[in-house]
Amino acid sequence: MDPAHIVSDDGRAFPRGGSSRFTVTVNPANAGVQLIRRLDVGVGLQHATITVNGALAAKWRPLLQDSIYKWRNQIVTLPPNLTMGRRSLTIVNTCVSSSGFNEFLYTVRHKVNGVWSTADTVDIGRHHTASEATHDYRIVGEDWADTQTFAYPPRKKDWSVQ
Repeated sequence: MDPAHIVSDDGRAFPRGGSSRFTVTVNPANAGVQLIRRLDVGVGLQHATITVNGALAAKWRPLLQDSIYKWRNQIVTLPPNLTMGRRSLTIVNTCVSSSGFNEFLYTVRHKVNGVWSTADTVDIGRHHTASEATHDYRIVGEDWADTQTFAYPPRKKDWSVQ
């Protein structure tokens, strides 16, 4: 494994019916927002609903398990009608799968004047409580919190999935 593809990160997880909530900042002139989650796909078929400011916005679709290259960055695009004109978005992820749901890092990207850029980052885990506090992070039903050291797939184009 290429050492450049190995990342250590701490995160949290919760079972079916559990949830996490956090608030992120975006430019109100955005023409679109993407939510990108670093997850451990060593736990396969994680599935959750996503609400933005209380409205159903999207779903984290289940990904197949990979027991070798466990890190992935999963991307969802939020409906523009829920993000445009807003300075902040309160995101709630609610697990609907029996496998549970884990989260390590969220990167929020927004499109402003035709250009995608990073709007905010929420680092999850016991070693990132300042980031959690800044984003009013809350978790319901936490059943795991620890640090993992895993590799991303060898080809960088395989690191991110929709």
